[in-house]
Amino acid sequence: MTVVWRLVLLLLTAAPTGAPSLCSYSVTPIKFGFRIDFSNSPSGDYNIAFTEDGRPDIKITSNVPVSNQTSSYDIQGLKPCTEYEHHVTFLHSDGNVTLCNGSNYKSTTTEMNAGDVKEVNSKPGHVCYQTDWDISSLQSTQSHISPLPHGNKMFCVKPGFNDICSDFIFTSKNCVNAFFTLTKYITDEFLKPEEIKQIPADKLPAEIKPELPPNCNTLTSNYTCWEYSRDNELKTLSELEPFTDYSCTGQIKDNNVLIKNTSVLRFRVDCDLTITVTKPSPTNTSVELIWETTSQKCEDNYLQNLKYFCSCGNAPLAHRSTKLRSGGECNISGLKPFTKYKCKVQPTYNGQHLKEHHQNIETQVGVPEPVTMKLHLQEHNVIQVTCDPPQFNGPQKTYKAQVYYGSERVGNKELSNTCGFVFDNLRYSTTYKVQVTASNGKFESAPNINSITTNYDDKAVIGFLIVLTPLALLLVTYMIYILKKRRTRDDNRDEVFLSTVIYSCVPRSHGGKS
Repeated sequence: MTVVWRLVLLLLTAAPTGAPSLCSYSVTPIKFGFRIDFSNSPSGDYNIAFTEDGRPDIKITSNVPVSNQTSSYDIQGLKPCTEYEHHVTFLHSDGNVTLCNGSNYKSTTTEMNAGDVKEVNSKPGHVCYQTDWDISSLQSTQSHISPLPHGNKMFCVKPGFNDICSDFIFTSKNCVNAFFTLTKYITDEFLKPEEIKQIPADKLPAEIKPELPPNCNTLTSNYTCWEYSRDNELKTLSELEPFTDYSCTGQIKDNNVLIKNTSVLRFRVDCDLTITVTKPSPTNTSVELIWETTSQKCEDNYLQNLKYFCSCGNAPLAHRSTKLRSGGECNISGLKPFTKYKCKVQPTYNGQHLKEHHQNIETQVGVPEPVTMKLHLQEHNVIQVTCDPPQFNGPQKTYKAQVYYGSERVGNKELSNTCGFVFDNLRYSTTYKVQVTASNGKFESAPNINSITTNYDDKAVIGFLIVLTPLALLLVTYMIYILKKRRTRDDNRDEVFLSTVIYSCVPRSHGGKS
Protein backbone atom coordinates (compact mmCIF):
# COMPACT_ATOMS: atom_id res chain seq x y z
CA MET A 1 0.00 0.00 0.00
CA THR A 2 1.42 3.39 -1.01
CA VAL A 3 1.97 6.29 1.34
CA VAL A 4 -0.72 8.28 -0.52
CA TRP A 5 -3.33 5.64 0.09
CA ARG A 6 -2.38 5.50 3.75
CA LEU A 7 -2.94 9.22 3.87
CA VAL A 8 -6.37 8.75 2.26
CA LEU A 9 -7.31 6.12 4.84
CA LEU A 10 -6.15 8.48 7.54
CA LEU A 11 -8.41 11.20 6.11
CA LEU A 12 -11.35 8.82 5.94
CA THR A 13 -10.98 7.59 9.50
CA ALA A 14 -9.88 10.79 11.19
CA ALA A 15 -13.32 11.72 12.65
CA PRO A 16 -15.10 9.35 15.05
CA THR A 17 -18.14 7.59 13.57
CA GLY A 18 -21.34 9.54 14.31
CA ALA A 19 -19.46 12.56 15.67
CA PRO A 20 -20.67 16.01 14.53
CA SER A 21 -18.37 17.64 11.95
CA LEU A 22 -16.75 21.01 12.57
CA CYS A 23 -16.75 21.86 8.83
CA SER A 24 -18.64 21.27 5.62
CA TYR A 25 -18.07 21.94 1.93
CA SER A 26 -19.59 21.59 -1.50
CA VAL A 27 -17.97 20.86 -4.90
CA THR A 28 -18.85 22.62 -8.15
CA PRO A 29 -17.31 21.58 -11.55
CA ILE A 30 -15.51 24.44 -13.25
CA LYS A 31 -13.26 24.70 -16.29
CA PHE A 32 -10.15 22.57 -15.79
CA GLY A 33 -11.32 21.16 -12.40
CA PHE A 34 -13.50 21.87 -9.33
CA ARG A 35 -14.30 24.72 -6.95
CA ILE A 36 -14.49 23.90 -3.23
CA ASP A 37 -16.95 26.11 -1.30
CA PHE A 38 -16.57 25.99 2.49
CA SER A 39 -19.57 26.58 4.73
CA ASN A 40 -19.91 26.50 8.51
CA SER A 41 -16.19 25.89 8.68
CA PRO A 42 -13.72 27.39 11.12
CA SER A 43 -10.78 29.41 9.96
CA GLY A 44 -7.58 27.47 9.62
CA ASP A 45 -5.76 25.10 7.30
CA TYR A 46 -7.39 22.30 5.32
CA ASN A 47 -6.21 19.38 3.21
CA ILE A 48 -8.07 18.68 -0.04
CA ALA A 49 -7.71 15.30 -1.81
CA PHE A 50 -9.13 14.23 -5.20
CA THR A 51 -8.88 10.60 -6.28
CA GLU A 52 -9.74 9.50 -9.82
CA ASP A 53 -12.34 6.75 -9.74
CA GLY A 54 -10.78 3.37 -10.28
CA ARG A 55 -7.19 4.67 -10.41
CA PRO A 56 -4.55 5.07 -7.72
CA ASP A 57 -3.68 8.61 -8.82
CA ILE A 58 -4.43 11.20 -6.14
CA LYS A 59 -4.26 14.96 -6.40
CA ILE A 60 -3.69 16.46 -2.96
CA THR A 61 -3.52 20.11 -1.97
CA SER A 62 -2.22 20.57 1.54
CA ASN A 63 -2.51 23.42 4.06
CA VAL A 64 -5.20 25.35 2.17
CA PRO A 65 -6.01 28.46 4.32
CA VAL A 66 -9.66 29.29 5.01
CA SER A 67 -10.24 32.68 6.62
CA ASN A 68 -14.00 32.67 7.10
CA GLN A 69 -16.99 30.43 6.83
CA THR A 70 -17.72 31.35 3.16
CA SER A 71 -14.29 30.84 1.60
CA SER A 72 -13.76 28.92 -1.67
CA TYR A 73 -10.78 27.24 -3.33
CA ASP A 74 -10.25 26.12 -6.97
CA ILE A 75 -8.57 22.79 -7.88
CA GLN A 76 -7.37 22.68 -11.53
CA GLY A 77 -5.27 20.43 -13.74
CA LEU A 78 -7.74 17.55 -13.60
CA LYS A 79 -8.93 15.33 -16.42
CA PRO A 80 -12.05 16.29 -18.35
CA CYS A 81 -15.26 14.23 -18.08
CA THR A 82 -13.75 12.29 -15.21
CA GLU A 83 -15.36 11.28 -11.93
CA TYR A 84 -13.33 12.04 -8.82
CA GLU A 85 -13.80 11.09 -5.18
CA HIS A 86 -12.97 14.02 -2.89
CA HIS A 87 -12.31 14.51 0.82
CA VAL A 88 -11.57 17.63 2.83
CA THR A 89 -10.07 17.59 6.32
CA PHE A 90 -9.53 20.30 8.92
CA LEU A 91 -6.07 20.42 10.46
CA HIS A 92 -6.08 21.06 14.22
CA SER A 93 -3.22 22.85 15.88
CA ASP A 94 -2.46 19.79 17.98
CA GLY A 95 -1.90 17.70 14.85
CA ASN A 96 -5.25 15.95 14.79
CA VAL A 97 -7.53 16.12 11.72
CA THR A 98 -11.30 16.22 11.25
CA LEU A 99 -13.11 15.00 8.14
CA CYS A 100 -15.46 17.65 6.77
CA ASN A 101 -18.94 16.89 5.53
CA GLY A 102 -19.30 16.95 1.75
CA SER A 103 -22.02 16.36 -0.79
CA ASN A 104 -21.87 12.72 -1.99
CA TYR A 105 -18.04 12.86 -1.89
CA LYS A 106 -18.02 12.27 -5.70
CA SER A 107 -18.07 14.79 -8.61
CA THR A 108 -17.38 14.78 -12.37
CA THR A 109 -15.35 17.36 -14.27
CA THR A 110 -16.75 19.19 -17.30
CA GLU A 111 -16.12 18.55 -20.94
CA MET A 112 -13.08 19.94 -22.75
CA ASN A 113 -13.35 22.42 -25.59
CA ALA A 114 -11.01 22.94 -28.54
CA GLY A 115 -9.98 26.34 -27.23
CA ASP A 116 -8.75 24.76 -24.01
CA VAL A 117 -5.71 23.21 -25.75
CA LYS A 118 -2.91 24.94 -27.63
CA GLU A 119 -0.31 23.19 -29.80
CA VAL A 120 3.29 24.23 -29.04
CA ASN A 121 6.72 23.26 -30.32
CA SER A 122 8.42 22.14 -27.18
CA LYS A 123 10.21 18.85 -27.84
CA PRO A 124 11.82 17.76 -31.14
CA GLY A 125 10.19 14.75 -32.73
CA HIS A 126 7.10 15.12 -30.55
CA VAL A 127 3.67 16.66 -30.74
CA CYS A 128 3.14 18.89 -27.69
CA TYR A 129 0.09 20.67 -26.25
CA GLN A 130 -0.28 23.31 -23.56
CA THR A 131 -3.42 23.25 -21.44
CA ASP A 132 -4.72 23.55 -17.88
CA TRP A 133 -6.41 20.21 -18.29
CA ASP A 134 -4.73 16.91 -17.58
CA ILE A 135 -4.97 15.37 -21.08
CA SER A 136 -2.97 12.23 -20.32
CA SER A 137 -6.20 10.23 -20.70
CA LEU A 138 -6.54 11.14 -24.39
CA GLN A 139 -5.57 8.47 -26.90
CA SER A 140 -4.62 8.56 -30.55
CA THR A 141 -7.07 6.68 -32.71
CA GLN A 142 -4.37 4.92 -34.76
CA SER A 143 -1.55 4.05 -32.35
CA HIS A 144 -3.54 4.20 -29.10
CA ILE A 145 -0.85 6.22 -27.36
CA SER A 146 -1.41 9.06 -24.87
CA PRO A 147 0.44 12.33 -24.25
CA LEU A 148 2.65 12.47 -21.17
CA PRO A 149 3.34 15.42 -18.87
CA HIS A 150 6.31 17.49 -19.97
CA GLY A 151 6.86 20.42 -17.67
CA ASN A 152 4.28 22.89 -16.40
CA LYS A 153 0.91 22.47 -18.12
CA MET A 154 2.67 20.73 -21.04
CA PHE A 155 1.88 17.32 -22.55
CA CYS A 156 3.86 15.69 -25.35
CA VAL A 157 3.60 12.50 -27.38
CA LYS A 158 5.97 10.91 -29.87
CA PRO A 159 4.09 9.78 -33.00
CA GLY A 160 4.58 6.17 -34.00
CA PHE A 161 6.31 5.09 -37.21
CA ASN A 162 2.97 4.24 -38.78
CA ASP A 163 1.52 7.64 -37.82
CA ILE A 164 3.84 9.51 -40.19
CA CYS A 165 2.11 10.93 -43.28
CA SER A 166 -1.29 10.67 -41.60
CA ASP A 167 -3.58 12.59 -39.26
CA PHE A 168 -2.72 12.15 -35.62
CA ILE A 169 -6.13 12.28 -33.89
CA PHE A 170 -6.67 12.39 -30.13
CA THR A 171 -10.05 11.64 -28.59
CA SER A 172 -11.25 11.35 -25.02
CA LYS A 173 -12.73 8.03 -24.00
CA ASN A 174 -14.52 9.69 -21.08
CA CYS A 175 -16.21 12.54 -22.96
CA VAL A 176 -18.41 10.21 -24.99
CA ASN A 177 -21.13 12.80 -25.58
CA ALA A 178 -18.79 15.61 -26.55
CA PHE A 179 -17.57 16.06 -30.10
CA PHE A 180 -13.94 16.88 -29.37
CA THR A 181 -10.76 15.83 -31.16
CA LEU A 182 -7.17 17.03 -31.43
CA THR A 183 -5.89 16.56 -34.96
CA LYS A 184 -2.30 16.93 -36.12
CA TYR A 185 -0.95 15.87 -39.52
CA ILE A 186 2.36 14.10 -38.97
CA THR A 187 4.68 15.09 -41.80
CA ASP A 188 7.64 13.05 -43.05
CA GLU A 189 9.88 15.38 -41.07
CA PHE A 190 9.12 13.15 -38.10
CA LEU A 191 10.87 10.29 -39.89
CA LYS A 192 14.12 9.36 -38.12
CA PRO A 193 16.91 7.59 -40.07
CA GLU A 194 17.53 5.15 -37.21
CA GLU A 195 13.88 4.10 -37.32
CA ILE A 196 14.04 3.08 -40.98
CA LYS A 197 14.47 -0.67 -41.17
CA GLN A 198 16.81 -1.49 -44.03
CA ILE A 199 16.92 -5.00 -45.40
CA PRO A 200 20.36 -5.69 -46.96
CA ALA A 201 20.56 -7.10 -50.45
CA ASP A 202 21.06 -10.87 -50.63
CA LYS A 203 20.82 -11.26 -54.40
CA LEU A 204 22.28 -9.77 -57.53
CA PRO A 205 21.24 -7.52 -59.17
CA ALA A 206 21.15 -5.89 -55.75
CA GLU A 207 18.00 -4.40 -54.29
CA ILE A 208 17.63 -2.53 -51.00
CA LYS A 209 14.07 -1.90 -49.97
CA PRO A 210 13.85 0.21 -46.81
CA GLU A 211 10.66 -0.13 -44.82
CA LEU A 212 9.13 3.34 -45.00
CA PRO A 213 5.96 4.49 -43.22
CA PRO A 214 3.01 2.80 -44.95
CA ASN A 215 1.10 6.04 -45.39
CA CYS A 216 3.99 7.83 -47.14
CA ASN A 217 3.12 6.86 -50.69
CA THR A 218 5.27 9.52 -52.33
CA LEU A 219 8.54 8.53 -50.65
CA THR A 220 11.27 6.80 -52.69
CA SER A 221 14.81 5.64 -51.96
CA ASN A 222 18.04 5.77 -53.94
CA TYR A 223 21.22 4.04 -52.71
CA THR A 224 24.90 4.57 -53.43
CA CYS A 225 27.60 2.16 -52.24
CA TRP A 226 31.36 1.89 -51.92
CA GLU A 227 33.87 -0.82 -51.16
CA TYR A 228 35.82 -0.92 -47.96
CA SER A 229 38.65 1.67 -48.05
CA ARG A 230 37.35 2.94 -51.42
CA ASP A 231 34.74 5.42 -50.23
CA ASN A 232 35.61 7.79 -53.05
CA GLU A 233 34.54 5.27 -55.70
CA LEU A 234 30.76 5.31 -55.50
CA LYS A 235 28.67 2.68 -57.24
CA THR A 236 24.99 2.23 -57.89
CA LEU A 237 23.22 -0.97 -56.86
CA SER A 238 23.33 -2.26 -60.43
CA GLU A 239 27.14 -1.98 -60.43
CA LEU A 240 27.74 -4.11 -57.34
CA GLU A 241 29.73 -7.32 -57.67
CA PRO A 242 29.46 -10.58 -55.76
CA PHE A 243 31.80 -11.62 -52.94
CA THR A 244 32.59 -7.99 -52.11
CA ASP A 245 32.00 -6.06 -48.88
CA TYR A 246 30.00 -2.88 -49.42
CA SER A 247 28.77 0.03 -47.34
CA CYS A 248 25.67 1.82 -48.62
CA THR A 249 23.57 4.84 -47.72
CA GLY A 250 20.18 5.73 -49.09
CA GLN A 251 18.58 9.04 -49.92
CA ILE A 252 14.91 9.22 -48.97
CA LYS A 253 13.08 11.58 -51.30
CA ASP A 254 9.57 12.97 -51.35
CA ASN A 255 8.59 13.72 -54.92
CA ASN A 256 12.31 13.71 -55.82
CA VAL A 257 13.12 16.17 -53.04
CA LEU A 258 15.70 14.89 -50.54
CA ILE A 259 14.31 14.77 -47.01
CA LYS A 260 16.51 12.22 -45.19
CA ASN A 261 19.66 10.16 -45.52
CA THR A 262 19.55 6.67 -44.10
CA SER A 263 22.12 5.23 -41.75
CA VAL A 264 24.99 3.18 -43.25
CA LEU A 265 24.08 -0.36 -44.30
CA ARG A 266 26.85 -2.97 -44.70
CA PHE A 267 26.48 -6.25 -46.58
CA ARG A 268 27.93 -8.59 -49.18
CA VAL A 269 26.32 -11.08 -51.55
CA ASP A 270 28.07 -14.46 -51.61
CA CYS A 271 25.84 -16.06 -54.28
CA ASP A 272 25.86 -19.49 -52.55
CA LEU A 273 27.42 -21.31 -55.49
CA THR A 274 26.38 -24.85 -56.37
CA ILE A 275 29.03 -26.77 -58.34
CA THR A 276 27.81 -30.00 -59.94
CA VAL A 277 30.36 -32.31 -61.57
CA THR A 278 28.49 -33.70 -64.54
CA LYS A 279 31.10 -35.98 -66.07
CA PRO A 280 34.04 -37.31 -64.05
CA SER A 281 36.07 -39.33 -66.59
CA PRO A 282 39.03 -41.05 -64.93
CA THR A 283 41.75 -43.04 -66.72
CA ASN A 284 44.38 -45.03 -64.86
CA THR A 285 46.65 -41.97 -64.47
CA SER A 286 44.35 -38.93 -64.87
CA VAL A 287 40.82 -37.65 -64.52
CA GLU A 288 38.80 -35.12 -66.47
CA LEU A 289 36.30 -33.08 -64.45
CA ILE A 290 33.51 -31.15 -66.13
CA TRP A 291 31.14 -29.13 -63.96
CA GLU A 292 28.30 -26.65 -64.01
CA THR A 293 28.05 -23.70 -61.62
CA THR A 294 24.65 -22.34 -60.62
CA SER A 295 23.38 -19.90 -58.03
CA GLN A 296 19.97 -19.13 -56.60
CA LYS A 297 21.11 -15.65 -55.59
CA CYS A 298 23.11 -14.36 -58.53
CA GLU A 299 22.21 -14.27 -62.19
CA ASP A 300 24.53 -16.04 -64.64
CA ASN A 301 26.26 -12.90 -65.85
CA TYR A 302 27.62 -12.32 -62.32
CA LEU A 303 29.36 -15.71 -62.47
CA GLN A 304 31.38 -15.05 -65.61
CA ASN A 305 34.38 -13.67 -63.71
CA LEU A 306 34.79 -16.80 -61.63
CA LYS A 307 38.06 -18.69 -61.99
CA TYR A 308 38.65 -22.29 -61.00
CA PHE A 309 41.51 -24.49 -59.86
CA CYS A 310 41.23 -28.21 -59.36
CA SER A 311 43.39 -30.88 -57.74
CA CYS A 312 43.17 -34.43 -56.43
CA GLY A 313 44.54 -35.82 -53.19
CA ASN A 314 47.80 -34.36 -51.93
CA ALA A 315 49.08 -33.42 -55.33
CA PRO A 316 51.02 -30.16 -54.93
CA LEU A 317 49.99 -28.74 -58.29
CA ALA A 318 46.58 -27.18 -58.79
CA HIS A 319 45.48 -27.42 -62.38
CA ARG A 320 43.87 -24.34 -63.82
CA SER A 321 40.62 -25.10 -65.53
CA THR A 322 39.25 -24.18 -68.91
CA LYS A 323 36.34 -21.77 -68.55
CA LEU A 324 33.03 -22.93 -69.93
CA ARG A 325 29.88 -20.89 -70.36
CA SER A 326 28.32 -22.05 -67.10
CA GLY A 327 31.18 -23.83 -65.36
CA GLY A 328 34.54 -25.29 -66.30
CA GLU A 329 36.61 -28.36 -67.02
CA CYS A 330 40.09 -29.54 -66.13
CA ASN A 331 42.32 -32.56 -66.67
CA ILE A 332 44.39 -33.70 -63.70
CA SER A 333 47.29 -35.98 -64.59
CA GLY A 334 50.03 -37.74 -62.66
CA LEU A 335 47.64 -39.88 -60.64
CA LYS A 336 48.24 -43.44 -59.51
CA PRO A 337 46.23 -46.27 -61.07
CA PHE A 338 43.43 -47.96 -59.15
CA THR A 339 43.49 -45.32 -56.38
CA LYS A 340 40.67 -43.44 -54.67
CA TYR A 341 41.05 -39.68 -54.63
CA LYS A 342 39.15 -36.78 -53.16
CA CYS A 343 39.32 -34.15 -55.84
CA LYS A 344 38.27 -30.56 -55.36
CA VAL A 345 37.17 -27.74 -57.57
CA GLN A 346 38.26 -24.44 -56.04
CA PRO A 347 36.41 -21.38 -57.37
CA THR A 348 37.99 -17.95 -56.91
CA TYR A 349 36.77 -14.42 -57.46
CA ASN A 350 39.27 -11.58 -57.69
CA GLY A 351 41.86 -13.73 -55.99
CA GLN A 352 39.77 -14.76 -52.98
CA HIS A 353 39.05 -18.43 -52.44
CA LEU A 354 35.40 -19.36 -52.27
CA LYS A 355 33.72 -22.46 -50.93
CA GLU A 356 35.24 -25.48 -52.67
CA HIS A 357 33.46 -28.51 -54.10
CA HIS A 358 34.72 -32.04 -53.41
CA GLN A 359 34.31 -35.00 -55.74
CA ASN A 360 35.33 -38.58 -54.96
CA ILE A 361 36.82 -40.50 -57.90
CA GLU A 362 38.75 -43.72 -58.44
CA THR A 363 41.27 -44.14 -61.22
CA GLN A 364 41.04 -47.15 -63.49
CA VAL A 365 43.14 -50.32 -63.36
CA GLY A 366 46.70 -49.84 -64.61
CA VAL A 367 49.70 -51.97 -65.50
CA PRO A 368 51.37 -53.55 -62.43
CA GLU A 369 54.88 -52.49 -61.64
CA PRO A 370 57.69 -54.97 -62.43
CA VAL A 371 58.44 -57.58 -59.79
CA THR A 372 61.68 -57.47 -57.82
CA MET A 373 62.82 -61.10 -57.86
CA LYS A 374 65.27 -63.07 -55.71
CA LEU A 375 66.75 -66.47 -56.79
CA HIS A 376 68.73 -69.02 -54.85
CA LEU A 377 69.37 -72.80 -54.95
CA GLN A 378 67.38 -74.66 -52.37
CA GLU A 379 69.26 -77.81 -53.41
CA HIS A 380 71.82 -78.54 -56.14
CA ASN A 381 69.07 -78.83 -58.76
CA VAL A 382 66.18 -77.00 -57.00
CA ILE A 383 65.54 -73.27 -57.66
CA GLN A 384 63.60 -71.16 -55.14
CA VAL A 385 62.00 -67.89 -56.32
CA THR A 386 60.84 -65.12 -53.93
CA CYS A 387 59.61 -61.55 -54.64
CA ASP A 388 59.00 -58.19 -53.04
CA PRO A 389 55.32 -57.22 -53.51
CA PRO A 390 54.98 -54.72 -56.38
CA GLN A 391 52.26 -52.13 -56.91
CA PHE A 392 49.56 -54.19 -58.62
CA ASN A 393 47.40 -51.18 -59.63
CA GLY A 394 44.33 -53.41 -59.77
CA PRO A 395 41.99 -55.60 -57.74
CA GLN A 396 43.75 -58.98 -58.15
CA LYS A 397 47.25 -59.98 -57.03
CA THR A 398 48.66 -62.88 -59.01
CA TYR A 399 52.29 -63.90 -59.53
CA LYS A 400 53.45 -65.96 -62.53
CA ALA A 401 56.86 -67.66 -62.69
CA GLN A 402 58.36 -69.50 -65.69
CA VAL A 403 61.70 -71.37 -66.01
CA TYR A 404 63.47 -71.76 -69.37
CA TYR A 405 66.32 -73.97 -70.53
CA GLY A 406 67.36 -72.19 -73.62
CA SER A 407 64.11 -71.62 -75.50
CA GLU A 408 62.41 -74.55 -73.86
CA ARG A 409 60.05 -73.75 -70.99
CA VAL A 410 60.58 -76.35 -68.33
CA GLY A 411 58.53 -74.80 -65.53
CA ASN A 412 55.35 -72.69 -65.24
CA LYS A 413 53.57 -71.81 -61.98
CA GLU A 414 51.04 -69.23 -60.75
CA LEU A 415 50.21 -68.08 -57.21
CA SER A 416 47.74 -65.56 -55.71
CA ASN A 417 48.69 -62.94 -53.13
CA THR A 418 52.11 -64.42 -52.42
CA CYS A 419 55.31 -64.99 -54.35
CA GLY A 420 57.12 -68.16 -53.29
CA PHE A 421 57.92 -70.63 -56.08
CA VAL A 422 60.03 -73.81 -56.00
CA PHE A 423 61.19 -75.57 -59.19
CA ASP A 424 62.83 -79.00 -58.63
CA ASN A 425 64.12 -81.97 -60.62
CA LEU A 426 66.19 -79.69 -62.81
CA ARG A 427 69.39 -80.62 -64.59
CA TYR A 428 72.64 -80.38 -62.73
CA SER A 429 75.25 -77.86 -63.66
CA THR A 430 72.82 -76.17 -66.04
CA THR A 431 72.02 -72.48 -66.53
CA TYR A 432 68.34 -71.59 -66.46
CA LYS A 433 66.42 -68.36 -67.06
CA VAL A 434 63.64 -67.49 -64.60
CA GLN A 435 60.88 -65.04 -65.64
CA VAL A 436 58.42 -63.55 -63.10
CA THR A 437 55.44 -61.26 -63.83
CA ALA A 438 52.61 -59.74 -61.76
CA SER A 439 48.99 -59.67 -62.92
CA ASN A 440 45.97 -57.74 -61.58
CA GLY A 441 43.38 -59.56 -63.65
CA LYS A 442 43.44 -57.06 -66.48
CA PHE A 443 47.06 -56.16 -67.08
CA GLU A 444 50.34 -58.00 -66.64
CA SER A 445 53.58 -56.35 -65.66
CA ALA A 446 56.75 -56.32 -67.71
CA PRO A 447 58.71 -59.54 -67.02
CA ASN A 448 61.69 -59.62 -64.71
CA ILE A 449 64.24 -62.18 -66.05
CA ASN A 450 67.24 -63.49 -64.13
CA SER A 451 69.61 -66.45 -64.70
CA ILE A 452 70.84 -69.05 -62.25
CA THR A 453 73.04 -72.20 -62.68
CA THR A 454 72.37 -75.42 -60.83
CA ASN A 455 75.21 -77.23 -59.04
CA TYR A 456 76.87 -80.56 -59.99
CA ASP A 457 75.17 -83.85 -59.24
CA ASP A 458 76.54 -84.55 -55.79
CA LYS A 459 74.70 -87.86 -55.56
CA ALA A 460 76.39 -89.22 -58.73
CA VAL A 461 79.79 -88.20 -57.44
CA ILE A 462 79.24 -90.10 -54.24
CA GLY A 463 78.13 -93.23 -56.16
CA PHE A 464 81.14 -93.01 -58.41
CA LEU A 465 83.39 -92.78 -55.41
CA ILE A 466 81.68 -95.76 -53.88
CA VAL A 467 82.39 -97.82 -57.02
CA LEU A 468 85.86 -96.38 -57.55
CA THR A 469 87.19 -97.09 -54.08
CA PRO A 470 87.19 -100.95 -54.33
CA LEU A 471 88.76 -100.76 -57.77
CA ALA A 472 91.45 -98.53 -56.40
CA LEU A 473 92.11 -100.99 -53.60
CA LEU A 474 92.34 -103.84 -56.08
CA LEU A 475 94.71 -101.83 -58.20
CA VAL A 476 96.86 -101.04 -55.20
CA THR A 477 96.89 -104.69 -54.17
CA TYR A 478 97.83 -105.72 -57.69
CA MET A 479 100.55 -103.13 -57.83
CA ILE A 480 101.93 -104.39 -54.56
CA TYR A 481 101.84 -107.95 -55.91
CA ILE A 482 103.59 -106.95 -59.08
CA LEU A 483 106.20 -105.07 -57.14
CA LYS A 484 106.77 -107.96 -54.82
CA LYS A 485 106.97 -110.43 -57.74
CA ARG A 486 109.37 -108.19 -59.57
CA ARG A 487 111.51 -107.89 -56.49
CA THR A 488 111.64 -111.66 -56.11
CA ARG A 489 112.68 -112.14 -59.72
CA ASP A 490 115.31 -109.49 -59.35
CA ASP A 491 116.65 -111.14 -56.24
CA ASN A 492 117.01 -114.50 -58.02
CA ARG A 493 118.74 -112.85 -60.92
CA ASP A 494 121.12 -111.16 -58.59
CA GLU A 495 121.91 -114.44 -56.91
CA VAL A 496 122.77 -116.11 -60.25
CA PHE A 497 124.83 -113.15 -61.26
CA LEU A 498 126.64 -113.20 -58.01
CA SER A 499 127.32 -116.90 -58.29
CA THR A 500 128.64 -116.42 -61.75
CA VAL A 501 130.91 -113.72 -60.61
CA ILE A 502 132.13 -115.73 -57.75
CA TYR A 503 132.77 -118.70 -59.95
CA SER A 504 134.65 -116.67 -62.39
CA CYS A 505 136.91 -115.38 -59.74
CA VAL A 506 137.89 -118.77 -58.22
CA PRO A 507 141.23 -120.10 -59.68
CA ARG A 508 140.90 -123.24 -61.68
CA SER A 509 143.80 -125.77 -61.99
CA HIS A 510 144.83 -126.82 -65.50
CA GLY A 511 148.20 -128.37 -65.39
CA GLY A 512 149.28 -126.54 -62.43
CA LYS A 513 148.19 -123.21 -63.68
CA SER A 514 145.65 -121.13 -62.00
